Amino acid sequence: MRMLGRLSALLAIAAAPFSSAFTARGNGLLSTPNVNSMSSTRSLLLDSNVHNKYQSSLNLMSPHDIVDADSISSVASLLLSRGSRGSMENAVPPSEGVTLSVLGAGFALIVWFLINEYKFLKEKSNTMVGALDKKAKDFTLFDLIDYRLDYFFSTNEWAKVILLFGLSYVLVVVGAGLLVIGDSDDYETISEAAWTSWTYVVDPGAQADAPSELIPRAVSLFVTLGGLLVFALLIGIVGESIGEKIEDLKTGKSRVFESGHTLMLNWNDKSIAVIQQIALANESEGGGVMVVLSNLEKEEMEERLENAINAKENPLDLMGTEVVFRQGNPILENDLKKVSANTARAVIALTPPDFDADEADANMLRQVLAIKALEEDFGSDGERHVVVELQDVDNKELINLVAPDFAEVIVNHDMIGRLMLQCARTPELAYVLDSMMGFEGSEFYFDTWPELYGKTFREITVRFDDAIPVGFRSADGDVRVNPEDDDVYQEGEEILVLAEDDDSYEPNDGTYPLTAGECEEEECLTGYQAVRPPEKVLFCGWRRDMSDLISQLDEFVPPGSELWLLNKIPACNREERLLDGGNKAKLKLKNLTMKNVVGDHIIRRDLKRIWDTDAQGQYTGEKITLDQFDSILILSDETAMKSGEKGSTSSDSRSLAAVLIIQDMMDKMYQVKKRKFATNPELIKEPCVPVSEILDSRTKSLLNVANCKGYVLSNQIVSSVMAQVAEEKDINVVLSELFSSDGSETYIRPVEKFVDLDEEDTMSFWDVALKARNYREVAVGYKPADLDYADAEDFIVNPPNKSVPRRWKKGDKIVVFSLED
Repeated sequence: MRMLGRLSALLAIAAAPFSSAFTARGNGLLSTPNVNSMSSTRSLLLDSNVHNKYQSSLNLMSPHDIVDADSISSVASLLLSRGSRGSMENAVPPSEGVTLSVLGAGFALIVWFLINEYKFLKEKSNTMVGALDKKAKDFTLFDLIDYRLDYFFSTNEWAKVILLFGLSYVLVVVGAGLLVIGDSDDYETISEAAWTSWTYVVDPGAQADAPSELIPRAVSLFVTLGGLLVFALLIGIVGESIGEKIEDLKTGKSRVFESGHTLMLNWNDKSIAVIQQIALANESEGGGVMVVLSNLEKEEMEERLENAINAKENPLDLMGTEVVFRQGNPILENDLKKVSANTARAVIALTPPDFDADEADANMLRQVLAIKALEEDFGSDGERHVVVELQDVDNKELINLVAPDFAEVIVNHDMIGRLMLQCARTPELAYVLDSMMGFEGSEFYFDTWPELYGKTFREITVRFDDAIPVGFRSADGDVRVNPEDDDVYQEGEEILVLAEDDDSYEPNDGTYPLTAGECEEEECLTGYQAVRPPEKVLFCGWRRDMSDLISQLDEFVPPGSELWLLNKIPACNREERLLDGGNKAKLKLKNLTMKNVVGDHIIRRDLKRIWDTDAQGQYTGEKITLDQFDSILILSDETAMKSGEKGSTSSDSRSLAAVLIIQDMMDKMYQVKKRKFATNPELIKEPCVPVSEILDSRTKSLLNVANCKGYVLSNQIVSSVMAQVAEEKDINVVLSELFSSDGSETYIRPVEKFVDLDEEDTMSFWDVALKARNYREVAVGYKPADLDYADAEDFIVNPPNKSVPRRWKKGDKIVVFSLED
């Protein structure tokens, strides 16, 4: 009972500061304890006079006595009377009062928390019992506690830290209390006992210095074991926190702090090509920053980029550009802010994969609206814009409706369709467009040259040694490609050129004579006449936008032309497919007549029997052979991909097989005709070059091995166009005109159109360019007769030594932009 007596006395001492509160509040609502009173009380224990009286009071209690309230009150009254006089010379250091304050505050906080939790659980239990039949009660108090703990740990990110500190606090307080009330006299102050208990918690070896008495050693063992538990919990919390942070960094959850960067949204089969083009554009500036936001995991995107960099064939070269990946939803405003979309120089929004055309375009509409929500900062100065990829040309107006001056729309199927039509009629154009679209060679740039103000376009034609003038951009943003000869370059306007880089060219001294090509208009325009007979065109495969493709072809070909459609779709279903479920209008063709052939273009027997069928699937009696076609287009077969073949690789495999089979069959037909009409070679028509749509740029090397000359790298070209428009938004207007049948298209002319090889065959490229102006054509390059297009890439667009005379000969080709075919 002696220990119980000490405990009672200690409690009385601790309660002394609250004595006045008890008196004032009556039956008992406690007021907040006074820290100074607690500190003074503890200080009195060290006062020699008070200590003696305190010890005497304790000695009055025999081991068998019951501690009554009067004994405790006497001690408390003694302390209170002494504390009210409070001599400063006998006061203990302030640290003792701080220790008592901290322990008291922590104890009060824990009690407050437990009381509130008990009330909550009690109320929850009563609510559950009231909602159920009491006999059906199937939970206990421990079930409610488990539920509460689960909720607390799942909703509070600091729950584990609170548990750690709470457990540590309880161990320190319990250990300190046990040390103070124990038999040992080594701990005369709360501060000393609390510090010793703390060392037991954090240092298991500290128990070796514990006093030899049983109670201190038992306390040290108990607290040390609890400290090991706390340490294990600490290690777990720290390790888990570090792991979560590393995982956040790996998954790309942190915010991007960049400005003036290029932002790419979504990831599809064009992403690597877009990154490559942006890296090429940034090369002259020593590199840049590109940020990618996609629903894909950050590690997966990084792995794909790493595979492209380490590829043995056509490896990706970032050229100093840093690529930052973040995982998120590109249509959410918060995720867009995470990648600093409001400070980006330009945004390239790619179509998400695994969507049909209408669903993908609807997603892109929402994408534009999400970016437009940041319009207060993004694009307000006119230098920032978003480039949007769409699948269907009919949905273009939706984007223009919500963001007419904000978004530049690239309809990939429409663009590739126009390119393929041009390349099918002139297969060599694929090389020209490939050189013109990307940043590897010469690309389009706008710039202002005040020294050329007042000059006509004809005069400006020969003013750049390292660039090809193409047109003007007015002060209000109107772009004029291939303008009239007498169109004057006005102040405030910019000159559109084809150049290797934006800082690689400047005007020359202007001394080159303009006399070359001067002639009467009638003489110039009658010197060369091109006759265009009706054409026969074969489409192998089917695309969703077939209706648009046929309409575009109808604009290109002369009247009386024929279009033969070879695919596996039954003839009776094709008209419905062309209407696209009512989304497309019925075709109204002016120059074309359509013929339907049912078959597979990678099966030889189907290619041998190209017979026209009517809507009921009956043969009409019309048939044709491969060697009679003027153009053959092999499309990425939509039906093949839907029948189980997935991805661009499988589509390219079919295209490659079709090209090889068609080329082989036409070559054999050509050899038979050469033997049959050996005496009349003028009756022999050379077979056309089939043009195939290739999705994966890696297939290009296989085409070269197989000697396939006609192909269009659709994804590569679309990626290059999007990158160019991202760098300069008005390039979209230029490219739209070059791909349109109503604008200045790209053509390859024989040199004889501009040079009379019998009279004068030596002149410079500038002389040829001036002669081309007589036909309102812009000469952008040439292909020597003794070089293949692959070997003539330095001359096809923006050739060097433009002012140096060269000898032209038959077979040389001139690449031009022209309004007329």
